[in-house]
Amino acid sequence: RQRCLVVAIVDLFDFHGSLVPDLSRVIGADNNLILVGNKFDLLPPTVNARMVEQWVRAESRRARLPPLQSVHLVSCKSGVGLPKLLDDIHAQMGRRRLDCYVIGAANAGKSSFINHCLRRANTGGGKRGGQRGREQRGSSSSTPSAAVEQRMLTTSHLPGTTLGFVRVSVFAGRQSLYDTPGVILPNQLTTKLTTEELALVVPKKRAEHVTLRVSEGKCIMLGGIARVHMRAGRPFLFTFYLANAVKIHPTDSSKVEEMLQKHVGGMLAPPASRERLDELGAFEETTFEVQGRGWDDAAIDLVLPGLGWVAITGCGPCTVSVELPDSVQAIGREPLIPSEGGKGARRSQVKFTGSKLRDSKGRMKRVR
Repeated sequence: RQRCLVVAIVDLFDFHGSLVPDLSRVIGADNNLILVGNKFDLLPPTVNARMVEQWVRAESRRARLPPLQSVHLVSCKSGVGLPKLLDDIHAQMGRRRLDCYVIGAANAGKSSFINHCLRRANTGGGKRGGQRGREQRGSSSSTPSAAVEQRMLTTSHLPGTTLGFVRVSVFAGRQSLYDTPGVILPNQLTTKLTTEELALVVPKKRAEHVTLRVSEGKCIMLGGIARVHMRAGRPFLFTFYLANAVKIHPTDSSKVEEMLQKHVGGMLAPPASRERLDELGAFEETTFEVQGRGWDDAAIDLVLPGLGWVAITGCGPCTVSVELPDSVQAIGREPLIPSEGGKGARRSQVKFTGSKLRDSKGRMKRVR
């Protein structure tokens, strides 16, 4: 078999939900791997890029990925980070005379990345200084020609827009970069949603994370598609990283079914209706025993694959459970943004009043 360079793209907002299973087996032992964390622009602006890169490397080791040649944090939408990534790919392909294959889950951003490659191929790549300047402005290339526009791939929150291998010639046609069809992962909530529902749960801009103080016996309903329960323990802070269109509603765990009967499709959306909720099937509950690390750092992230995550901050032990539709299972992991515990969590803390989330100054939060 011919050796190649593999560029694996993951969604930083849904890292574990977008990480292709058995990636080591897919890549093989002899091929070089570059891991790209896309949608870096969706994380809070105070996030430290170096700490996120260290976290990505640590989680990659836990997932038993092959040794990484490099890690890049980018936004395939705005172009931030792409010039440096493209230089890295160009150097590795040229130095070892390798073709390159781009792989990733549906919605991870592969097609947007390939479109940037097409633009760069059309403009000749430019000088390094010019690339850095464009990166700072959030764009990685000049306006593409009409011919390049015709070759552009369709980008959408809908999975499956890349139906076959797409080849981009580089080095005067001597080598190729291939876009592969997005992998549909059954553990992602997005595989169960309609077009309209997908448009709500896939974030298009930086999400406004909020923190709620949650006591024993309380539940935070995320629309009608997920529920996070505080089953036992002292009150903890729950910080939610979700698309702004996903409605957050605190209630008693004992009142969840009553709330769904009355408000699903309205105050609790998505899904769009009770019928759509029934189509999602039975919900399965996953329980986590959490040991708090104090009020300065989050203790754990609870990942809701395809939706986002919840950071849990507090002191002492507690029991938290997550309900998601059948075949979609919550995952516990080391916090991506541990510093959002403590002062960060307190700054984003809100109260639920009048069916709205409001901060300490009464301002509404998470307005679409």
